[in-house]
Amino acid sequence: MRTALVVHAHPDDEAFATGAATWVLHDAGWRVVLRVATQGWGGTGDKLPASCELLGIDEWDWLSDPDRWIDDGGVNGPRTLASAEPDEVVAEVERAIRTLQPELILTVGSDGLTGHPDHIAISQAVRRAQKPCRALGARLRAQDVRAGEQLLQELLPGKPIGSGRVTGCDDATPLETISKAPELLRRQALDAYYEGLGTQDLPELITSHNSRSDGLLLRAVFDASDGWPQDRFELLTA
Repeated sequence: MRTALVVHAHPDDEAFATGAATWVLHDAGWRVVLRVATQGWGGTGDKLPASCELLGIDEWDWLSDPDRWIDDGGVNGPRTLASAEPDEVVAEVERAIRTLQPELILTVGSDGLTGHPDHIAISQAVRRAQKPCRALGARLRAQDVRAGEQLLQELLPGKPIGSGRVTGCDDATPLETISKAPELLRRQALDAYYEGLGTQDLPELITSHNSRSDGLLLRAVFDASDGWPQDRFELLTA
């Protein structure tokens, strides 16, 4: 059985960044294994089992000790992945690769998908790691980000949208698409973390979510670009 290794910084990244791809790979007979570097902001790690079951992830574990690195909400403090010694993060990714012998690695793209410093650190670690197979990093297209921003601006006129770090890539960036996942399962995986984020109607959702939330922006991007059943990836080369 072929193995796909998925490497992420935080719980919930597997839903936002690679949720369609993992289900498609699992449905095609792959063994999908997730490694997560931190327990997430506000202790979201306890939501991982429910999300993994929905997204076709066969097993998951921490990339290292679960308390080694923390998610401090993007402040980039001293114990975050972004502040870690890069070689240490690379070493843990390589350990997972040696253990699992994957034929494919999935993570976030070079911009971290959302520009989060921890995401960028994990992407760089996967890119630098010695690996026997292709590694793909999830990306958004700039045109889809703009469409999501416009959708929210129509509902929240005059309000700031997102953190400003989510930009997407231009049309010249070559991307691979993994598609045809069931839309509802990814929506339910987001709900496992944040009530209604995947399934509640957007006009209702904005009443309970901060307009500066990148999670809310990604929800709008998925809605505006038919992004629920598919993920797009760039090739990560050393």
